[in-house]
Order: sequence, then C-alpha cells, then structure tokens
Amino acid sequence: MNNKPSSVLGTRHSRIFALNDLQAYHGTGLLDMTFWLPGTETEPRRLWMLTPATAPVVRVNDSEFPPRDNANPRGFRWVDYGVVDMPLGFSQLRVSGISVPEAASSHLVVSSDPEMTFSNEMLEEAERKLWGISRAEAGKTTISPSRVPVGEPVTFTVRYEAGPCGLPAGALVRFSIPKAFDLPQTGNPEATGFTIISPGTPVQICTIESSEESHEKTDIICRLDQPFAAGDTFELSYRTDRTFLFPQIWSESERKYWYSNTPPLNAATALGNGRLPVSLLPGNTHSVTFAAGPPERLHLTLPGRRFCTEQQLELRGVFTDHFRNIPEGGAPDTDFDVLLLTDGREVWSTAPQNCFASHHTFRIVLPSLTPGVYRAEARKKNGKLLARSNPMELLPEDSTTEPIFWGEIHAHTERSDGSGTYEKLWRHAREVGCLEFAAAADHACYFSDNEWRWMQDVTNRQNEKGRFVTLVGYEWAGRQVHRNVYTSRERLQLFRGMYGPQRNLNTVWNHFHGDREVVGGPHGGLAHGLKWDLHDPDVERFIEIYSMWGASDIRDNPLIPNFAKTNPNGLSANDLLQQGAKLGFTGGGDCHEAHPGFSSEDPNRQGQTPHAFAAVLLYRCGLTAAVMPELSRKAMIHALRERKTYATTGARMLLDFNVSGIPMGSEGSADIIRCQATVHAQDALQTVEIIRNGETVWKQDAAEFDTEIEWEDPAAPARESYFYLHVIQKDGQQAWSSPVWITAG
Repeated sequence: MNNKPSSVLGTRHSRIFALNDLQAYHGTGLLDMTFWLPGTETEPRRLWMLTPATAPVVRVNDSEFPPRDNANPRGFRWVDYGVVDMPLGFSQLRVSGISVPEAASSHLVVSSDPEMTFSNEMLEEAERKLWGISRAEAGKTTISPSRVPVGEPVTFTVRYEAGPCGLPAGALVRFSIPKAFDLPQTGNPEATGFTIISPGTPVQICTIESSEESHEKTDIICRLDQPFAAGDTFELSYRTDRTFLFPQIWSESERKYWYSNTPPLNAATALGNGRLPVSLLPGNTHSVTFAAGPPERLHLTLPGRRFCTEQQLELRGVFTDHFRNIPEGGAPDTDFDVLLLTDGREVWSTAPQNCFASHHTFRIVLPSLTPGVYRAEARKKNGKLLARSNPMELLPEDSTTEPIFWGEIHAHTERSDGSGTYEKLWRHAREVGCLEFAAAADHACYFSDNEWRWMQDVTNRQNEKGRFVTLVGYEWAGRQVHRNVYTSRERLQLFRGMYGPQRNLNTVWNHFHGDREVVGGPHGGLAHGLKWDLHDPDVERFIEIYSMWGASDIRDNPLIPNFAKTNPNGLSANDLLQQGAKLGFTGGGDCHEAHPGFSSEDPNRQGQTPHAFAAVLLYRCGLTAAVMPELSRKAMIHALRERKTYATTGARMLLDFNVSGIPMGSEGSADIIRCQATVHAQDALQTVEIIRNGETVWKQDAAEFDTEIEWEDPAAPARESYFYLHVIQKDGQQAWSSPVWITAG
C-alpha cells in the first residue's frame, strides 16, 4: 500500500466558483469572497462567468478584469473576460455590477485552457466540458452510521452509487478522512484504521495518501476494475478509534478550501488517472453528525479577584458531557449543595435549584462577603465532592491591588479554517466559558473585506464595558509565520500574509508602529518554527506561551508541541527573552471550533488525542489572566501592552509576583534581588519555581492550595536579568507569570 502522495489524481487547475458565496456589505458597491486555486505563483487562466447580470466587473486582488463583450445583452448568458494573469493560492475575488439575487444564480469559471470557450452551455454542460463529467453525474453516497457520539470508536460504511451515465473502467473514487482520525490501512483487520471494500466488488483501493489539497485530510483512492452502469454500487468500510471530541454537523460536499468542513468519507469522482476529482452535488452526498454525550461533569467558576464591595458577584455552574461539551439533552443531577469556603471552613451554602439560566448552566448570586480567598464546592448529601471552583480573592475597599479578570483571545470559527459560527463564539465565551474578555483571531487570508466589516460589527455589538469585553482582532500568517493583532478600537486595518505585498511582517508592524491602541504577538513558537528577524518591540508585546498546541516556554516541558519534538527550528519563549525581547505571557486556545477558553477535551488523554479538527492540537484550551483596574477595551489593550497578564493551561490560579517590589511585566533596578510571590491554586500544588534567564534558580515542592514565597537571589548577574514564576499543580495544570526585568545594583 502506497502511503506517499501520488499523481493518480489530477490537480484542479480548472475550477467553477458558485457566486452565491459572495458576501455583501451595505455601502461598498461590490460583492466579494475568498477563493483558492492550487499553486503559489501567477499563471494565465481563461475567465468566464455564467450570469444574468448585465456587465459585471471582476477584480482579483489588485487586478481588474472588465467584460470583453461590450454589447451587454440582457438575460442569462456567458460573459468572457479573456485570458488573465491569475494568482494561485488564496486570493480575494471582488465583483461589481452584480446584485445579490443575480450572484445567487451566477458561476465563475476559471480554466487552465486559454482556448476554452462557452456560448450556449448551461452549468452542467460546462462542468462536463471542463472535467469530462458533471457533478450531477459524479454519483451519490450514503453512510452508516450518520450520527456518532463524540470521542467514541466507530466503523463507518459508505455506499457509493454511480451516477446516471455510469463510469468507465479505471475511474477513480476518492474518499477523504480527517487526520484527527486513525490513519486508514488495509493490512491488519484487527487494528484501528482498517479499511476494506465489500467482497466480490470489482473495485480496489489503489492508494492511501496524504491529500495534496488539504494537509488535514488523508485520501483513500479506489479504482473501478470494470465499467459501472448507472446505479451500480460498492461499499467501503473504515474503522477508527479516534474521532472528533466536539459536536458538529459535517455536511459540505465540495472541498472548496483545504479546511472545508466535509464529512468523513466525503467522495469525489475522476474519470481516470490524471483526471480531476469532481465533487458530488450537495443533495447527492452524505453528512455526519457528531453528537455530545449526556451530562457527566460539573464545572464551577468564580470571578478572579475583585473588591469585596462589588455587587452581584456570581458563582457559575456548567454541566458538560465527558469531553466538556454542552449536552444536547438529558437532565443533569442537581441533588447536591453548593458550599462557599474560606480557609477551609464553610461560610455559606445553597442549592442550584431555581438558579438555572439554561438546561445545563446555573448562576448563583453570592452574598456580601468580607475580604479573603474563597472557593466553592459542589457536594452530594453524603459529602462526595462533585466539583471545586477556582479561587476568588476579595480585596478590601481601600486596597491598591488591581483586580484580575479571566479571558481568552485566540479562537477561530468557520470564517476561516474552523467550524462553528462567528456569533456562536461570543455566546460560548460568555455563557459556557464564563469568560470576562474574549477575541476571535480568524486568519485574515481566509475571509473577504465585506466579511471583515461584518465580523467587526458583530464583535462590537458583543462588547459590554464592565461585564464582557470583546477585542477586534485577527491572525496574520506570512513569511515570518503567525502573529495575532488586536485593537481597543471598533475597526482594525486588515493585512493578509498570503497576499504578496503583505507577506512580510515589517509591512504590518510599520503600519501599527506608535499606535498605543494596537498590540500584537506570536503564538506557538515551538510549534510553528517561529522567526524573529522582523520583531518590533513597540507593537509586539506578548507571546502566547501555551495553547492547544502545547507549551512553548522551554523544550523540556512535558507539554511541548508535537511539531517541536522533531523540528529544532522553533523558538521558545525563553529563546526570545534571551535574545532581548521583552514580552508578557498569555495563555490561549487556537481553538478552531468557536469554543474560546473552554474547548472540548479528553481529560484522560491530554497530549495523546486530537482535541480539535486538526490532528496536531492535542491539549485543552489555555487562559489569560489580565491584571487591570477595570473591565474595558482600553484597559485590556493596556494590560497586553504593559505585560500585566499571565498564562495558564486552563486552571484559574491566582498569581502575584514581583522582584524587589517591581511588579510583573515591568523593568527596574535594585541593590538586593528579592522575589516575592503569592499563589492560590485550583488544585493542590506540586511545584513552584522561579526562572531566571531561562534557568530554574529556585524550586519548592508544595502540597497545599495556597502558598507565599520570598527568596533572595544570592548570585544575580550584574547585567539585566529576567525573572518569572512557574507553577505546576498536582493535576498537571501549569501557570506562568509574565517576567520582571531587573538590573542588580
């Protein structure tokens, strides 16, 4: 069996784009969308549009292509744009002179044949002319089961039926499998991934290969040994122990982009070796639903740090299935009491009944409390512990200490290479993740200008100062790998790293240099092979030290991303700090399912099971703690810029860290280097350590939930050094304070 990419299938250099995907936004005067062609350079392509519009003008990135036909007859017709220099890869398609209803029935043809012409053909005839077979003739599929519990092993059986014209001998049928599932194989019937064609069928699996169109798909390519008449069928079965951990309906029939949400064993048909794979029509293909399980786990959340005089502080409760998803149904067991404790003693109790905000979430308003550190517990009548909350610290009214707020600013949706709607992201952040601030960071190269205008509108509508803060932001990906950019304003200039003039990071940083309402930073340094040659310290003020990729503080961390185990080129956070960068730490998700701050997880297989659609995301989502005087956009950007944040792997630990009185994120000097820290953990502590210039210089084993530390450095170097606190709980959860930079003497 060949598991290496082969040339058995042709490359889709000729494509048809349904213009009902075009996006509108009031006042722009054009419709737009992102589209993709295989390749990375610019090549000549023949451009045609089947449309009822009179004289639509096509723009691809910065190039404009008016119709060659000046007669402009009315009615449904083909519009010729001639041979154009078409950029390959991801590009922006903008069309003016076309209305939304006209776009709904229009199609753009991009042909690699410069002599390709159309006159009276309808769409199906055009498909046949380009590919030898139309989508209506490409066949049908059904699948069993079509509904699967998340995280459960499954054997899928897909039934393929030839279309109305049949298929010739040598025709190919491609089935795709997510790489988050087990690798298909034909050698061992007892092992996971086993794939087989129904016996007695004149079809064979000719290759299993990593898809050349999608780095997140594996393609099973089958060859027909003899002609198939219309309606002839064959079945393919595939078993996998690994499946998605999150609920989602996978129903897209066409692989428009590498990240299209096609279902497992999605099919495409080619007439033979070297021919293009043709997607089935939407009504002729199957869908697969991954469904959440019953209520199994309870999660309790308290605010981080507040003043004791603040009104309406709440305890939040969320019931989830085993994999931390909101259940579809089923009543949770509410036969328990909620206790509030400080210093190990109970100070208040209640029951969750009459406090439910939805079937699986409740909110309990806390009573007036005195200053101190509190935790909540849910216990059965027999004393069995069901859940424990994070610590909440209440400050005296006259305290000069600033509050701590919890959030997550790196999540993706279906607007780029993820799933879940953009609106769902904000609902999840606020109602399920119990976050106080959040941001989407969809890839800028995967959405259009009109989409971006709408996304900013949605983000702004969700912002509520003092209660829930949203940041406008996106992810840039270019020659210097990935950076996230955020603003406290309602609008943010968009830069696309896959677009030629914006591929270099200095283009982005030069634009934002000096703007105190914008901040940027890298993520997944060890996972992405981070490059640092165009660092601008005025804009780049933080690094995401942990995400669903893993931890990027040092290479010895057991949570190191899988990529980094074999790739020596990535830079850790300490590598950057040792090069002189002054960066605060954030914890994030890079969650691609619109679940910021509270992603699906396998609690027993962290680092072993894909936690997202991407096989490389193996951990739960992280969190960022922001130390700031108020919950607002300006305060949030200020906290990121001034490095007044710290990162965790998801546990809401409370950290305070200073060096000789110089607070976290700051710079200074002192005659005596004295590190002081206070830690309030969510689980029992295991280790607390102080890092100086990338090395552990002090370490303490701990078994309590709370600890205070004071350590004087007897050997601090005369040059400027950085110090930060690293905390590990017994359950493996970790936290990192942002560094302090200090010069001895």
